[in-house]
Amino acid sequence: MNEQMLAQLEQLLKEEVGSLGGDFAKAEQVVMQTMLSLGKGLLQRLVDRGSNGHEGSSMACKCDGSMRFIGHRRRYIHSLFGWIRIRRAYYHCPDCGSSLAPYDKASGLGCEQLSPGLAKACCMLVVDDSFEQTSQKIENIYGQKVSPNTIERLSHQVGTVILQEADQQLRGFQKDRHIPQAQVSPERLYIAADGTTVHETDGWHEAKMGVIYYADERQQRKNCYVGCFDNSATFGWHLWLEACGCGLLGAEELVFLGDGAGWIRTEHHRHFGRATFIIDWYHASGHIWDCGKVLFGEGAEATEKWAEEHESWLWEGQTRRLLSDLQKQSKRHRGRKREELTKLHKYIQDNEDEMRYDVFRAKGYDVGSGVAESACKHVVGKRLKQSGMIWSRTGSSAMLALRIVWLNNRWEQLWQNKPLAA
Repeated sequence: MNEQMLAQLEQLLKEEVGSLGGDFAKAEQVVMQTMLSLGKGLLQRLVDRGSNGHEGSSMACKCDGSMRFIGHRRRYIHSLFGWIRIRRAYYHCPDCGSSLAPYDKASGLGCEQLSPGLAKACCMLVVDDSFEQTSQKIENIYGQKVSPNTIERLSHQVGTVILQEADQQLRGFQKDRHIPQAQVSPERLYIAADGTTVHETDGWHEAKMGVIYYADERQQRKNCYVGCFDNSATFGWHLWLEACGCGLLGAEELVFLGDGAGWIRTEHHRHFGRATFIIDWYHASGHIWDCGKVLFGEGAEATEKWAEEHESWLWEGQTRRLLSDLQKQSKRHRGRKREELTKLHKYIQDNEDEMRYDVFRAKGYDVGSGVAESACKHVVGKRLKQSGMIWSRTGSSAMLALRIVWLNNRWEQLWQNKPLAA
């Protein structure tokens, strides 16, 4: 049957094929245009032959009344193949005044005029690109014109659905205390947390980021991201729930990486008390270099020499030596240099137990290659902190949620649940 159909199509395109002159690119373009045209026609026929939501002369209404069948109403949907016309059964309740076209929800259509397929393609591109760039790419790839404003509204809608589902999961746990089932069983599980700021309409606000990671059976690292603009307590619960799904309760070893900030310590104590707390090496060494720049100037040879020496002491677990030297140096300086030395001394002293890098490395633990910082840049910064971007809270939250679903490889699961119709 396929051979017969292909032969018929080839005959229909005989003139076009004859004029191609062996140009593969042109042949590919002709075939694509033909398939799009045929796809549009086939999709329209399939839609026309469906019941399109007709459920008899009446159906139950949410107000406990009865919705009456009024007739069929037309709706135009922009699909991957072009615009499709749909005649849907339309019901109205005279008691509460509500109206419904059952086909819309059942088929996964939302308030926008985009089909689930075209909407999915737009969202897949917009997790990396701006609304304008996504609009251009959709036109170039699929030949369909979707405005940047439509794509923005779409991303807000789908991202908000993701956020609502996460909040519902948290409320469900708080109500019945049902712990999510672990999907994997790693022997050692890492949890890292950090924060980064995003420019919103009323100023800069912190997005809290977490990354849970482990080695799979092939010793390949698997990452799972958690992020939101909520307060630290709410973020901590979301991080814990996600970690449960990654085998938190059954893991033999837990390692928690952070920069020592107060809110991170609080969430570590609240949810991950049995985890070994390690101050991320990236943050710790960064404090030393920042101090060196104040003492000797940025880019100076003396800065590099001083920072590398003090960094090596910290790396080898010689925190007592490092603290003693910082204390001595602070007595020899005044003003900002003394302040910086005193600040670094306090930072290391307060976090000394979490900076035993020689001990941690001996146990085979990651001491941090900037894993949390990298998550902030890769998950948040790459999309939400592009040049000139200023977000609404709705927009920033929705985009972050959408991007995390993509990076966590839960894309197909999201669209199987028909987010446009939620």
